Amino acid sequence: MNVAIEHRRLTARIVAVLALLCALPSCDYVVKPIKGVEGRTHVYAAVGAKGAPNAGIIVTSLGAIVIDPPLTPDLGNRLNNDALSRSRTFWDEFHKNRQEQPHTLAPPVLYVLNTTYRASHTFGNQAFSATADVITSDRAGKNLADINTNRKMRQVLQTQFQVPGMEKHAITEPVITFEGTLTLHTPEVEIKMISLGDCMGEGDTAIYLPQHKVLFAGDVVIPGFMPYPEGRTLSTSNWIKALQYLKTLDLDVVVPGHGEVREGKEAKALIEGQLLFLQTLRAEVNRAISAGKTEEQAAKEIKLPAYATWIKYDAWLGDNVRLVFKELSGATADKSVGGTGGPFPHGIANPDAFTDK
Repeated sequence: MNVAIEHRRLTARIVAVLALLCALPSCDYVVKPIKGVEGRTHVYAAVGAKGAPNAGIIVTSLGAIVIDPPLTPDLGNRLNNDALSRSRTFWDEFHKNRQEQPHTLAPPVLYVLNTTYRASHTFGNQAFSATADVITSDRAGKNLADINTNRKMRQVLQTQFQVPGMEKHAITEPVITFEGTLTLHTPEVEIKMISLGDCMGEGDTAIYLPQHKVLFAGDVVIPGFMPYPEGRTLSTSNWIKALQYLKTLDLDVVVPGHGEVREGKEAKALIEGQLLFLQTLRAEVNRAISAGKTEEQAAKEIKLPAYATWIKYDAWLGDNVRLVFKELSGATADKSVGGTGGPFPHGIANPDAFTDK
């Protein structure tokens, strides 16, 4: 496992990697129990209102784990309080079932798991810095620790999206980074972090709870949303491979990066829908390239009527076409819009060595 954090200069392609953010009407969320009822489950999803970023809470007898603290320091503080509240409820029930009085306070949040380095899923990290270690993939970790990357993301949030409270943001570097699969073992929940390579952005990760059959997919799955084009890597090929892998998992629930949680048959339908969109987009761009169209012609002419109701369809479809055109035509990547995607990782079924905190 690589625990070193390497700082690097910000390249232009990272300036605006802020998927969906507060172009949406609200950045609020509602905590919903998953695979059980409030107070009697280990897993919760903090579902963003009207498509704002989703987060997660996992409670165990060792402590709580939080997934993707959303967007602002204030929201991070709120999610921390929500996690502590659920941890206390679990702790009291845990000892009640043993007919004993708890001798200590409920354990705090021990880990924050980031599926990406993008601000929409990480700018709440600092609320947990007193007790929790941040874990993410190697590639995401490099960006998450970079001063200039964070400054640029903060500026875009303040100026382009008018998100309040950005002056409170402070960098929270990951303590642990990994490639492949990292597994956290607790008495109640097994948690697998799976690095998927470059999909929506550099070093995307999914979080899988095999005992509970729950997947926190991050921005690899964003049903109903046209992918945010700025700063993207040219990596739809790898993104498709990642989705095909996620389909092989035993799943009852999928929590996407944005949008509603789905259960039962609808869970894998979220993954399949994301996969079909990317395959359809690539097929249309391939058709344009074969017909001798230029990139600009393709961007203007390609329409995907099946996805016309997706959020930001009109605003972002053309730029998505341009990115895929560059990727499929083998053009040298323009670093202002993204580099070539890294390969899909090998050996992700084999967990890295990991020592509990």
